Amino acid sequence: MESAPTGKRAPRYPFVATVKATDLHSGMQIQGLTTNLSDGGCCVATRKGPFSADTQILLEITRNGVSLLTKATVVYNLKDQFMGIRFEEMPPDQAAILAGWIKAATAPVNPGLTAP
Repeated sequence: MESAPTGKRAPRYPFVATVKATDLHSGMQIQGLTTNLSDGGCCVATRKGPFSADTQILLEITRNGVSLLTKATVVYNLKDQFMGIRFEEMPPDQAAILAGWIKAATAPVNPGLTAP
């Protein structure tokens, strides 16, 4: 995923949503689910072999009827079941959707409850 200025990648948060990835060169599409999300990218689980590293894709992530659409690059292909995705420069309206999802993913589940 994208590196933070300190050399560490952005924190990842558990996040499940549907994904449609389209190879920008061939037009081939695959579908899957995100397993986690960060400011810099996400991990996608697929049922059929994912795209290879360095593939430029158009990525559509949809959760609860809200879709984020951005260009991205496949960083890695793990065991033909997972793809590491790095987001490319994202339009402000799409970045706002991403920021909202990350904020929700980091919010306490029951903020009114405290541990004994």
